[in-house]
Amino acid sequence: MHYHKEKNHLVIEIDERIQGMTLLEFFHYLHLSKKTIHLLRQNKDYTLNNTYVDYQTILKDKDILSIKAYEQGRDFIEEESSLEIIYEDDLLCVVNKPSNLIIHPDDKSKMNTLCNYMSYYYQQSYQDLPIRYLHRLDRDTTGLVMFCKCALLQPYFDALIASKEIKKTYLAIIQGHLPKREITIDLPIGQDRHSKNKMCISKTGKDALTHFKEIKTKGNYTLVKCQIETGRKHQIRVHLNHLHHPIIGDTLYGKTSSMIKRMALHAYCLEFIHPLTYQTIKIECLLPFDMEKIFK
Repeated sequence: MHYHKEKNHLVIEIDERIQGMTLLEFFHYLHLSKKTIHLLRQNKDYTLNNTYVDYQTILKDKDILSIKAYEQGRDFIEEESSLEIIYEDDLLCVVNKPSNLIIHPDDKSKMNTLCNYMSYYYQQSYQDLPIRYLHRLDRDTTGLVMFCKCALLQPYFDALIASKEIKKTYLAIIQGHLPKREITIDLPIGQDRHSKNKMCISKTGKDALTHFKEIKTKGNYTLVKCQIETGRKHQIRVHLNHLHHPIIGDTLYGKTSSMIKRMALHAYCLEFIHPLTYQTIKIECLLPFDMEKIFK
């Protein structure tokens, strides 16, 4: 479907994939809550072909649906940065998070987080929007982080993440070499009883599935592609540690490294189906310099 932002409304041209649905069914497709749907009706915050209609109205090809979908007001302090924007449309903004940076502050009066950098970017690009991250990365991990610009569709993207329909792929540099070029680890992960900061392989833990593939090697180091099917805390780190090939620089599960000043983990690819265009969106972000230089 074609769509665009018009002030605080999302304007969508209905196509053959959606035609025949009722407006209510389309709202359910977008994962809108009962409360949100009720407020849209109560406030008459949508129109179909410039007219407010009942939500049981059947949608037709080429209909123009306009829905109040955007909130206003940046809610984090702006902090100047040279943030790298990898992908952006009217629904999403995907950025390359630097190392040694957390996603958000524990108090919105504080600074030095990715949300503060995003607030500055929105200010500079004249976007009066709240800052809504869809997932997080550890402080040391670099790479792709998604922000939702359209408040109405945040539940849709939250549902994609919860159902693992946003495919996340990481690159890690490990000590040593994998036992095979490709290997899958399917072992549950739970809290380590001996350390509140660590996770471990545990029979009573939650299912965790990770696919590893060797990309290249140099000496006793291997660049590994890691694709996670589940989203457990420290999943990649715990599974690699189980293989006795910890990520270099990971001081929690391994040790410091003379090759890099942080844990060598990078979120390099996100892949998902766009909710309105149905296109496969594949976003990639190259290795940062501190990881790339190890293989030069």
